[in-house]
Amino acid sequence: MPEWGCCEPCVPCDKPACGCGNPDCKCETPCQNCTCGREENNGGSCVENNCAEDRREFHSQTVGADGPVLVQDGRLHETLDIFVNSVERERVVHTKGYGALGCFRPYQCMAPYTKAAFLQDPSVETPVFVRFSLAVSNRGTPDSARNVHGFATKFYTKEGNFDIVGNQIPVFFIRDAIRFPEVIAALKPSPKNNLANPEAIWDFIARTPEALHMVTWLYSDVGTLDSVRTMRGFGINTFVWVNKAGEKRYVKYHWIPLAGERCIDSEEARRLACENPDVMAEDLYHTIAGGGCVEYELRVQLMNPCDAEKLPYDPLDDTKVWSERDYPLMPVGRMILDRNPDDYRTQVEHAAFSPANLVPGIELSADKMLQGRSFVYWDAQRHRLGNGFREIPVNRSPDWSPSKMPDSGMGECLEGVVTRSAIEKTDDFTQAGERYRCLPEIHRRHLVENIAADLGPMPKRIKTCVMGYFRKADEEFAARIEEEMNRMRRR
Repeated sequence: MPEWGCCEPCVPCDKPACGCGNPDCKCETPCQNCTCGREENNGGSCVENNCAEDRREFHSQTVGADGPVLVQDGRLHETLDIFVNSVERERVVHTKGYGALGCFRPYQCMAPYTKAAFLQDPSVETPVFVRFSLAVSNRGTPDSARNVHGFATKFYTKEGNFDIVGNQIPVFFIRDAIRFPEVIAALKPSPKNNLANPEAIWDFIARTPEALHMVTWLYSDVGTLDSVRTMRGFGINTFVWVNKAGEKRYVKYHWIPLAGERCIDSEEARRLACENPDVMAEDLYHTIAGGGCVEYELRVQLMNPCDAEKLPYDPLDDTKVWSERDYPLMPVGRMILDRNPDDYRTQVEHAAFSPANLVPGIELSADKMLQGRSFVYWDAQRHRLGNGFREIPVNRSPDWSPSKMPDSGMGECLEGVVTRSAIEKTDDFTQAGERYRCLPEIHRRHLVENIAADLGPMPKRIKTCVMGYFRKADEEFAARIEEEMNRMRRR
C-alpha cells in the first residue's frame, strides 16, 4: 500500500489539490472523491488506506483525542438533530404510498359544462402529480393485501392547484364525515395488541347498514390488486361544474386505465404478499424507469341537479353510484405519467392533497362527506407538515391566498330548520344487491368466499345482524354466504 495518506484540505501544503499526497496525482477533486493511490481494484478499500479516516467531519469535538465530547460542538448537535427530526409525522390514513409525475390534456373544449381553464384548450398540457396509496397501512403493508387504494391527483393549473382525491372503489363506508374517525378506528389494528381486528370491522358494519355496498366492492377482487397501471380510480364524492353562464351540473370523476382493468383473486394476493410486498410500487417505478408510461382517461358523469328529486337515491350520497345507463361516462382527457420522482421524501411524502383544492368552474356540492373532507384534509396537513405545507414545492400554487380560493354555492338560497338527521333517501341495500347480480359468476364466487372467510369467525350477534343486511340486498347472495360459512366451519 502506498505510504501517503490524505492531508487536511484546509492545511496549506505543496501536495496536489486533492490532498492525497501522491506527487504524481493530477486530480483536482476533493480528497474524498480522489481514487489515486487506492487499491480498490486489488481488494483494498478507502478505510484500509486511511483515505477517509482522518476527515474532520467524522469526529466529534473533544478535549484531546480521548477526552469527553464538548457541549459546544454545534456540528454534532445539528447532525443528530437533523437525523432525529428527518422523518415527519405519518399520515393518519394512506400511510404507504408511491407516486409519479406527468401531464394531462383535454380531448376537447369543455366550456359548455365548466369554465375551468385547464379543460378549455386541447393543445394545452397541464402538469400533474399522482400519489397512489393504501388506505389502511403502515410502511410495510403488502401492496396486494385487501385494501382501499388511494388515487390522488394534483393538477398544476394556471388558476391554481386542483385535486381529485379518490380511491379505486366508487363508494365509501359512510355518508357523513362525523363518523369518519369511527370507521378508521374500526379498520386500524387493535389498540390493545396492534394486531388486525376483523371483529371491530364487522361490528362497525353491523352498526352501519350503509356500509354494505362498500363491502360488496372491497371483498370482491377489486379489493386485491397487483398494479396501478390496471387500476380504476373514482372521485367518490359529487362535485359541481359551473360554466361561464352560471349553469351548474353535478359531476362524478372516473379514471379509466388505458392498459385495461385487471384484478387478482385472494390466493394470488396472498402469494404476492409473501414474495413481493412492494409489487405495485415496483411495477410503477420500473415501468417508467424503463421508458414506459402509465396512462389514464378521465371520464365524468354529469347530472342536472333537478334530477335529484326523481331519483330513488340521493345523488349526493357517497355510498351510492350513478347509473351509467342514465348518466353515461363522458371522455374528458388523457393523463400520461412518464416521470418518476427525483426524491421520494420531498415529492411523495410531502405531497398534500385536499378535495377543497379547487379552481374557478369547479365547486363543492352539499355531499355531507365531502363537506367534512373539505377542511379536515388541510388540518391533517398542518399537523403533519406544519403551517407552511403550501410552500413545499410539490404543493406550491402560484400566488395562493385564502382570498383567492373559489367559492362554492354562491347565489343559492337555502331555507330549513337546523337539525342533526339522516338524509331522506337512504336505501342502503338495493345497490349492494345490484352489485352482486352484475358480477360474472367467478367474481360472485370470490365475493362470497371472501366475505364468508372473514365473517364466519365473528360472534353470533354480529353475524345475525350482517346476514340480515345481505338478505335485504339479495336472498341468493345471503344464502350462498351462509352456505359457504357452514362449509368452512365443517372443514
